[in-house]
Amino acid sequence: MIYYDIEKKEDGIWLAQREYQPRFHLKTESVFAQCNGYFGVRGAGGLPSLNGKRGMFVAGLFNCAYEDEVTELVNCPDVTEFRLILDGEEICPDRTMIKGYERKFNIYTGELVISVSFELKSGTEIEVVERRFASMENRHLFVQSIRISVCRGAGTSGKLISGIDGQQTNSGVSHFQKINCRVYDRKIMQMKGYLTEDTLSILAESSCECGTPVFTLKRRSVEASYDVTVPEGGSWEFEKYVYIHKQEDMAELDRQKEILKDCISKGYASVISAHKEKMSKLWQQAAIRIKGATLEEEASIAFAQYHLIGMMPWGSSSSSIAAKGLTGEGYKGHVFWDTEIFVLPFFLYNFPEAARQLLEFRYKGLDGAREKAAAYGYEGAMYPWEAAVSGKEETPLYAALNIYTGKANKVWSGIKEHHVTADIVYAVWQYYSMTGDDRFMEKFGYEIIFEAASFWVSRAEWDEVRKAYVIRDIIGPDEYTEHIDNNAYSNYMARYCVSLAASLAGKAEKVTPGLYHRLKVGKRRKSWEEFSEKIYLPEPNEQQIIPQDDTFLTKKCLTDIEKYKESEVKQAVLQDYSRDEIVDMQVLKQADTVMLLNLFPQMFSPEVVRKNVLYYESRTIHDSSLSYCAHAQACAAIGAMDLAWKFFEKCMVIDLDGNPNDTTDGIHAASLGGIWTCIVFGFAGVNYEGEVLHLTPRLPEHWEEIHFHIKVRGKDIELTLSNTKVCLKDTGAGRTPPPKESPLKVAVGGEVYELKDSLQVFIIERKEGKSA
Repeated sequence: MIYYDIEKKEDGIWLAQREYQPRFHLKTESVFAQCNGYFGVRGAGGLPSLNGKRGMFVAGLFNCAYEDEVTELVNCPDVTEFRLILDGEEICPDRTMIKGYERKFNIYTGELVISVSFELKSGTEIEVVERRFASMENRHLFVQSIRISVCRGAGTSGKLISGIDGQQTNSGVSHFQKINCRVYDRKIMQMKGYLTEDTLSILAESSCECGTPVFTLKRRSVEASYDVTVPEGGSWEFEKYVYIHKQEDMAELDRQKEILKDCISKGYASVISAHKEKMSKLWQQAAIRIKGATLEEEASIAFAQYHLIGMMPWGSSSSSIAAKGLTGEGYKGHVFWDTEIFVLPFFLYNFPEAARQLLEFRYKGLDGAREKAAAYGYEGAMYPWEAAVSGKEETPLYAALNIYTGKANKVWSGIKEHHVTADIVYAVWQYYSMTGDDRFMEKFGYEIIFEAASFWVSRAEWDEVRKAYVIRDIIGPDEYTEHIDNNAYSNYMARYCVSLAASLAGKAEKVTPGLYHRLKVGKRRKSWEEFSEKIYLPEPNEQQIIPQDDTFLTKKCLTDIEKYKESEVKQAVLQDYSRDEIVDMQVLKQADTVMLLNLFPQMFSPEVVRKNVLYYESRTIHDSSLSYCAHAQACAAIGAMDLAWKFFEKCMVIDLDGNPNDTTDGIHAASLGGIWTCIVFGFAGVNYEGEVLHLTPRLPEHWEEIHFHIKVRGKDIELTLSNTKVCLKDTGAGRTPPPKESPLKVAVGGEVYELKDSLQVFIIERKEGKSA
């Protein structure tokens, strides 16, 4: 169940919190964050309150505060807080009597509206309505509007104080070495913050009918005081426009001033209208419409897509998508394998140019990946488990407490969890397969694939007994099973990566001879071919179970696993067992072998897939937000629809449920991407492989049909699918087809058709036939 009230209106779906509940502040600030890809602002109320955590995060703005700490996404100066003093009383939700409260968020536009009614000590009742959004039309622009109204009693007067607060920290750590503040023309506030290698500039100008404001400089902050006079039954309005930019995006100061002046001239309604128009165009491509879905389901799906759109650094490859998007300090703003495997598919199928940018970011990190490989004695490029902007490893060395030693556990992920290198290659080839972007491959793709392949060859060891290459002492996606040999996911992904490099070498020699010779591909090809033929791949046993690793199937099961599956506390098992004990059990944190089956749905027979999905799910605690979506997709693929729906329900509300202790440090980006993959890859059964678009719809029982768009090989395809019919239409929108374009091949139930303009296929008792 979604904790928030849901209201569907003409302008979109609103999530609403209609009680002032301090224990939910941190969660709701993440959920109601306003994000446009350039920056994100947490949904904290403008008036000062306890229990919250303000935050503004600018994409790619990282810093390392101290030598023994890792680089983290900087919590930037706050532009949202304002203080209100009326009739000599400072208004504060934690002290002033609240008569009514509503904080609501429009999923489709990203507008946040906070309405609070107060009763002053004088007996006057006022309402304070704050509206704000992060502009998608000009992604440097943040806009805030405040209206103060007298609802009952005499008029009131006082002051409103608003500014730029540079005293924000990352959990107590201040990153800005120096902050300079000033005022231009007695109306525009400016703050410049200097990091080790970057500079952030914030300009703010306000509009209200109060004469000239009084400006004050304080330590690391600048603020303006405005006279407020509200007559009985009347209102007073205030608008604030903020221009935010990093050093690399710096526009001329006069240009920034002109933008703010233009906004003030147009007013809030006009500026948000331009923003909504831009959002509407994005939704035209991204929206998923489901006939039969409940309002709660519709809201959950749209919420996921809003944040996916809001976390994408549109038009830039200098940064990528973090595990918490732009909504909080969680995971220090680092980029994981989540981006390529769980988040990138949404962009690949809807906005392929954005997917390319995410992969270009990984190309820029190649030197850092090469350095890491060399540091561990390997060849090629070994991508970091956690990345910031440099491409270097950013994983902390120590983290959660060991219940026996009382000390922090060593974090092995950055040292031993290597599958990220193959995950990136998988994403690169998915992008090329979907787009046919040869220029991307020549500039970026080949080099990523070749360097990753060389890493895997050097990472493996020859096993004389097996007469095969093996990969020892590794961690797979299931992070509860450390230091194991021949993790099935990692070995299969390594083979995929290396065999892809071997197959592309000949083509690269012709199209990019300079790169071919610079990387000495000719000398490496033989080792890639040998590795591809002789890498050990865990095969299904007599029970048709693929061993997750060499010893997993010999370990004891966790007898009370259901206790931990149902626990609201994530990783509760580590409160009862140490990591060393967990390693010796058949217990998984999240999908591992199941993820392999999702990525390669045609690799094994349907029966093997089914048995493995059910076997490993019974041993999975789902302590990671990545797990529910992976299992929902896998269960849909095998037709286990009750299980698929059970996991999908949990996935939909990971950020929206009634647990106030979750999502406090940011939304779960990968899980939100997973909602999209569950619907498109799982329930709609979309899979593009071998230049054929495969469709195997398995809709939940109460869903009548799904309608959405995807882009494949330059074609914009409109799909409507049900359990009995598949309809496709090539809309031709935004196409740049090659001179001789071939019709797209579409497979439904073993039959292959050609999509020219439109295609309709009926499905009767799983026996497909083409209609007229």
